[in-house]
Amino acid sequence: MVHKAWRRRLGGRARAGWALAVLGLLFPAAATGAATAADPAAAAGPARVVREVRAGDRMLDVAVSSPSLDAPSKWVRLLLPKGWTKNTSRTWPTLWMLHGGGGNHTDWTRNTHIEELAAARDAVVVLPETSGCSNYSDWHNHGRWGAPAWETYLMDELRPLLEREYRADPRRAAVGGLSMGGHGALTLTAKHPGAFRAAASYSGYVNPLYRSPDGGPHGPDAVKVGGGLVCLTDWKRIWGEPGYPFDTTDPKDVRQRWLWERNSSLHQAAGLKGIPLHLFYANGTDTGPGWKWGDPPAPASRCNDPAAHGPELVERTIFGMNGQLRAKLKKLGIPATVCASTGIHTWPYWERELVVSYPMLMRAIGA
Repeated sequence: MVHKAWRRRLGGRARAGWALAVLGLLFPAAATGAATAADPAAAAGPARVVREVRAGDRMLDVAVSSPSLDAPSKWVRLLLPKGWTKNTSRTWPTLWMLHGGGGNHTDWTRNTHIEELAAARDAVVVLPETSGCSNYSDWHNHGRWGAPAWETYLMDELRPLLEREYRADPRRAAVGGLSMGGHGALTLTAKHPGAFRAAASYSGYVNPLYRSPDGGPHGPDAVKVGGGLVCLTDWKRIWGEPGYPFDTTDPKDVRQRWLWERNSSLHQAAGLKGIPLHLFYANGTDTGPGWKWGDPPAPASRCNDPAAHGPELVERTIFGMNGQLRAKLKKLGIPATVCASTGIHTWPYWERELVVSYPMLMRAIGA
């Protein structure tokens, strides 16, 4: 289905290597609204809990069923603060952390020390599972809409469910994400005023309509390869076709470009006004993060603002996209903490930035 807020308005070898690199935009492992109603009961939706599994002393995995999903259920991992219980009238602020392409609800806990970060704060960390090519959006499905409707599920169903059953505060939430999840974090924030008080994007896929100026992958290539190789489906189901200048030479042939723009952090950037932002991206040159878990937060000197991209095609493309977003934010007068550095599309860089940005995210939600 179209998200509720919009339903009303709508009435060779080198080529193979390139495809694998594009896959990394949506599959990082291959590369190494309105604010919710104050009364959660009033916002009850069709999503329901079908199973709970304790994955640790302060880690709870929740299986959620919804007609908006393309599977019987999807998992949500919750990192719980000390003293958390369902049986109380108080609520806790939440930090949503979104996985990249090909990932799931376990990615952040398997690849970073986010559990240790969360343990020191009085907040719930929400790690939702979507699909390997969800793009955190409602799918076009050749004009039929319907499932999967990831934006509807996350914002209209899962969020009120967490408020209703797991004591999530309806007014204090922040969001972050990597790669495809970085796109999700910024785009959902921009499209749902008041939903999130801060957002962080780590190597985010922020412009699906990006056109490489020098022969690298274009933005739509990630959707094509992600849909076909990760989700094993027709990529046109996601947002339709982007139109000119991709796959057509006719400037008048724009096809479903409106939907690609609707789901672009770059094109929705005006909606980020007034939101504390952390934007990290690298240039595709692997110099090492210069930091490891247990070190003090990395200094500002890590952000060496490279003038040009390096050889790794995935982060090289991310470098171009985020440079455009950075310029757009500046033009709009929207401040952001930006860190552009040497690096590639992989976890050590993202964990470094998570540690640096975590205090800002926590301050925004009063944790």
